[in-house]
Parts: sequence; structure tokens; C-alpha cells
Amino acid sequence: MNSHSSIAEVKYSAISSPPAILLPENSCDAHHHIFDRRFPYAPDDQRNLPDATTDDYLQFKKRLGFQRHVIVQPSSYGTDNRCLLASLARFGKDARGEAVVTDRISDSELDMLGRAGVTGIRFNFAAGSATTPEMLLPLARRMADRGWHIQVHASADRLWALRPLLRQIPGNLVIDHFFRLPQPEPMAHPAWRLAWELIDSGRCWVKLSAFYQQSQREDASDMAPLIKSFLNQASERVLWGSDWPHPNLISANKKMPDDALLLSQLFHWAGNEQVRRKLFAINPAELYRF
Repeated sequence: MNSHSSIAEVKYSAISSPPAILLPENSCDAHHHIFDRRFPYAPDDQRNLPDATTDDYLQFKKRLGFQRHVIVQPSSYGTDNRCLLASLARFGKDARGEAVVTDRISDSELDMLGRAGVTGIRFNFAAGSATTPEMLLPLARRMADRGWHIQVHASADRLWALRPLLRQIPGNLVIDHFFRLPQPEPMAHPAWRLAWELIDSGRCWVKLSAFYQQSQREDASDMAPLIKSFLNQASERVLWGSDWPHPNLISANKKMPDDALLLSQLFHWAGNEQVRRKLFAINPAELYRF
């Protein structure tokens, strides 16, 4: 696929043209999903999302120009990680995984996930019901022993309510989608204070991903002050993720974002090559153990 290929060749993205930027070597998309209907969705799944396969993602990856990536188990599959494992096998050494498990998982099952390329587990409190807050600390202790991380996705309100638990988590913690801090005054939300409490612990990472979750503009320019604050003040704790194939937008029947435009925005917000190398390459290499 050449750089002048049509928009239609990249599924679930309104890319108008390739990004006019040069990403650092070994840049990483730290947050995307794979949906493959050959693997059945969980019985309580209500979104019934269409296929967004490894082949589809390879086209997306080639168009944006990064090398590494992290597959995040979506809520559609609950704790059945078979699609994740098959995807990791297909992608090989350039991919890592974040699985969804409960506190009943055995050490041998975790060993198997680790051999496949899993380096963390996800709690999605914004969708799905496979995991509960009561599982956070018991599983976090086991993940810390392995050098894995805990990833949490929740609204800003929910994250603030989870503050006592989040502050106790040993080992590395990753928060999805910039703490879902809401516009138009994200820094007025109490979760902004929580973000810096966790970052200052030296063990919390923030995914600068899915700007459309809170942005009120198509080019996400209203996100600049918030995202620049993370980039400028916590450059060693930021990650970029595409959130491809944008499942929340698919299920809401909303327009797909221009991922090349959003990536270019973030690249320029980073301001200089040192911060860009941390954001796109150095930080994910450390956290995901590439």
C-alpha cells in the first residue's frame, strides 16, 4: 500500500493523508484492539462489534508509520483471551498484550499469557462486568511480583471514587485515556489532582489516547492545554495509543476520527524530539518490555 492509497483502504479511520511527520524509531501504539468473530464474544456482550482484524490493523499501522504496538483485550471478550493470544502470535515480536483476568486465574495460566507476550492486565470499569474493584489489589500484588502492570479504564468520576484503591497499588499502574478528564475544564475535576498524586509516586503511566472521548472538536485542539501539561510535566510517564478501531464510536454509530491528524497534533504538542522519543518509543519500551 503506497502513501497515496485511498481512505477506504484503512478500516475504521478517516485518514485523509499520511501524517506529515517522522516518528522516532521503534514508535509504539500502546492501545488498540482486535475483534475477530471467529472467536465468540462473551454472553453478556451487548455491542456486537464487527470484525477489526489483524490484517486490518496492519494496514492502519503501515499508514501511520509506527513499528510496535500493544493489543488491549476489549470488553467484548470478557476474560476469554483467545483472540488476544492468536493476535499476538500473528504479530510476533513487535506486539505486546494486555489481558483481562479475574482473581481466580492460576499462576500457570499467567505464565502461559506471559510467554505469549502479555505484560499487563486491564480493568475496564467503563464497560463490561468481568472484573470488580475488589479484585484490584489482590491481582495488583500478583502482577507486581511478575513485573507486569495494572491498567484501569474508567470515567474521571469513577477514578476519583477508586482513589483509595489506586493509591495502594504496588508496581506499575496505567490509566487509560488521560483519566477521561472532562471538557471544558478538565483541570477543575478532582481526578486531575489524583493524576498527579499517582504520577508523583513514580509508578503511574498515562495513556494519551482517544482524544475524542472528551474533546468537543474534530481536530481535538481543545485538548491541547491538558495534553501539553502531561507532556511537559510527566514526559517519562506518557504513552500514545490510537484506540483503533475506536469501538465506542462504532457502537454509537459516530464518525471515525482522522487518526493521522490526531497523531500529528500530539507529535507537535510534544514540542521537541526528546519528549517525542520518550512518548513514542522510550516509555513504551520500558513499560511493555520490548
